[in-house]
Amino acid sequence: MRRQANQNAFLSEVRIERRNAVDSRSHVMCVEKGISHVPRLTAVFFAALVMLSSPALSNDGQITLVVGFAAGGTSSTAARIVAEAAESITRSSTVVENRPGAGGAIAADWVLRQKGTQTLLFMSSTAALKTSPLSGLVPIGVLATFPYVAVTRKDSPARLAEYMNEASREEKYRTVATAGAGSIPHLIGTKLFNDSGVPMVHVPYQGSAPAILSVAGGHVALAIVPFPDFLPFQDTLRIVAQTGSGIGTEGWVGIFAPPETSSEEVARLSGIFRQASERSREKLRTVGFEQVWRSGAEARAMHEKDYAQWQPMLKVLGVQP
Repeated sequence: MRRQANQNAFLSEVRIERRNAVDSRSHVMCVEKGISHVPRLTAVFFAALVMLSSPALSNDGQITLVVGFAAGGTSSTAARIVAEAAESITRSSTVVENRPGAGGAIAADWVLRQKGTQTLLFMSSTAALKTSPLSGLVPIGVLATFPYVAVTRKDSPARLAEYMNEASREEKYRTVATAGAGSIPHLIGTKLFNDSGVPMVHVPYQGSAPAILSVAGGHVALAIVPFPDFLPFQDTLRIVAQTGSGIGTEGWVGIFAPPETSSEEVARLSGIFRQASERSREKLRTVGFEQVWRSGAEARAMHEKDYAQWQPMLKVLGVQP
């Protein structure tokens, strides 16, 4: 509080000094030119001068967060929450740009080509398998985690073991909707059914929302999705398995920079998004995320772990990451 008061007093003095200096120069010019009156510059103009000269309000340029899925999904929701917090920290524009397609690969490819810019990839673990840890993307940090859930209609068996028992007898329980072939939810479903010795019929969609709606509408029996995408449907659907109970994989969202981003820039961005993550704790929790901060090194390790864990299954399925 005291520091803020001192800063405000200092800014007031700067405003007065600048105004007096300009007025003095204006008066000299008037005398030299025989002009008796010159309109005074407005207070708004002086305030703008002070803001431009203050380091706390420096404009480092727009930051763009590129999301590989359509607006409204898990990644896009978290990105917009964090972007709002980042703007309040940098006092510069932070925008979210959705480039959906190919399970997040289109967005990753775009950021890979944006060297020397503040265009960053807001990547979810759901799409992590589409981009190799060796691609050249520079990890800034992980902002939040979330569980994956397997959900079904409330008239279906309530426990995973019971559900798989029914699936072993009736084909209608074997259909599984996910956000796309080769995504982590697809592989989670494959593992769940393989572990139970039951064949699975995969039904891929362009995003988690249509996958969930297909279950709610009775077209598909089960959906595997990030927990935040399930929240709006919790009154009509039930969870039969989740991370920590039947599912061993935790989801995450993080920030990755283009190749050749300098260590100084990485440190600066890390500071910005660590604060943004912390300031967004309650908003992230409201929509189903658990706020965390994990460093760039930890983000790289998480990406490498997921990539290594699921590559063998992708090969068995014949799915190109």
